[in-house]
Amino acid sequence: MTDHNPHYADSCPRCLARDNRPTTGIAARGSLTAAYRCQACRHIWTCTWAVVPGRVLPPPPALERAA
Repeated sequence: MTDHNPHYADSCPRCLARDNRPTTGIAARGSLTAAYRCQACRHIWTCTWAVVPGRVLPPPPALERAA
């Protein structure tokens, strides 16, 4: 079976632009909390997913830059 969403892509809740890939993500205990920035309107949001084996996980956030 082919995974139709191999990168945890999501649609923007503001402008409904599709296939936005997460910019960062944190995986823990079988779930992924991913951060997104819309390619069209630049809106920022998060979404939580169940981790699917074989899907590409987004890079973790660079916490040293947040300080």
